[in-house]
Amino acid sequence: MNVSLSPPALATEPTRVRYRVLAWFCSLSMITYIDRVCIMQVQEDMQRDLGISRAEFSWVFSAFALAYAAFEVPTGWLGDILGPRRVLTRIVLCWLLFTSLTGFVTGLVSLLLVRFLFGVGEAGAYPNMARAAKSWFPFRERGRAQGLIWTFGRWGGALAPALIIALAYPFAHYTWFGYDIPGWRGAFALLGVLGLLWVIGFSLWFRDAPRDHPATNEAERQYIEEGVGSTDKPAPISWKSILSSRTLWCLSFMYFCSNAGWSFFITYVTPFLSQDLRLSGVVLLVAAGMPLFLGGVGCFVGGLFTDRMVHVLGRRWGRTFQGIVAYALGGLCFLLSFLLAKDNIVAAFVCICFASMVKDCAMGASWATTIDIGHRYSGTVAGMMNTIGNLGTVVTAPVVAWIVYLAAGPEDADAKYAISLVFYGIMFLIAAVCWFFIDPRKVIVYAPADEKRLRADGVLK
Repeated sequence: MNVSLSPPALATEPTRVRYRVLAWFCSLSMITYIDRVCIMQVQEDMQRDLGISRAEFSWVFSAFALAYAAFEVPTGWLGDILGPRRVLTRIVLCWLLFTSLTGFVTGLVSLLLVRFLFGVGEAGAYPNMARAAKSWFPFRERGRAQGLIWTFGRWGGALAPALIIALAYPFAHYTWFGYDIPGWRGAFALLGVLGLLWVIGFSLWFRDAPRDHPATNEAERQYIEEGVGSTDKPAPISWKSILSSRTLWCLSFMYFCSNAGWSFFITYVTPFLSQDLRLSGVVLLVAAGMPLFLGGVGCFVGGLFTDRMVHVLGRRWGRTFQGIVAYALGGLCFLLSFLLAKDNIVAAFVCICFASMVKDCAMGASWATTIDIGHRYSGTVAGMMNTIGNLGTVVTAPVVAWIVYLAAGPEDADAKYAISLVFYGIMFLIAAVCWFFIDPRKVIVYAPADEKRLRADGVLK
């Protein structure tokens, strides 16, 4: 009689390689947000050293956002065709190059050029992570996976203010090769090392599908594919179906308003805290990162909650109800902060933090919806949502600069940013309304004949 020394259950236990995949994406999400927030923290130093006005610097934010938006769909589509591994490797190589080059700019023109190319290079990171999540996570875990990815993105932004100061310190206090180098220049150069370390490890370890990774076993592959199905030859993408989808257009416009409101936390939160709430020093440094840190908490909780709500309410309201409530509360918190900013700075700051946290409870639902409706071409669909969404950031930075200009004048050192909170709050409230018209049950990318066949085969649910 042959006796097995290992319990039979161990042979069928999933290897859980998908969680290591998620760890790679969480670290990438953190890296991508570090630079976006770092430039906000050193904005005043860069303006002084490069001779750039406050209004001119607003176009620096827009240059990145415009290029980022323009290349989201093409890069998301490339991920669908070539696979996320190749595209994400290229994205991070561009990230580390243009992060480092930011430290070598000489004026407004070169800064605009570098930031624009930075946006071109980084575009498509989140659509490709969404595309990979479709392959690596079953439907029941996609919300929490997307929530965790965005959690670490927010935490990367929260860490950025302290990180940029720490990296700038050696350059700000010493002479290098006979030259006095402003601290922000050296800090951007050093940040590029983070991307280099990540891209080497990721490109060697990651694979686009569980069946291509030697560390996964059959039990994990079956668990991931359960209820999803697979097809060796995917149906062709239908651009007509994409462009005629009401759900996708409403989802994209929702994300436009979402980014327009949320951009406050990566553009003007530091001027608001210093000039309206009169914070400074270490308190300002910590306060600037706190909304993003709490936003990360919101992403995590919201990611868990949306998967649970889908189980209870179904896919239609399990995703959308969460979006309605999160954005409505976030908008109201912005408006309340505006009312409190003059007389109660503590309460105003708490409202700003709460606006970030409750709004980000909808991030897992937002990106899980792109996977739900995009299916095999979720990278393309997510790219479209993020393209239109990032146009909100493009528009908002100069609009807010104009609002502040009207309120205080272009050269007023004591310009107040509280009035802009009304604009940000309205954007969140419009996003809440958009969620009523979003239906995550509608898979949109297949031509009708292909969709009928795939539903009959059990590939689409």
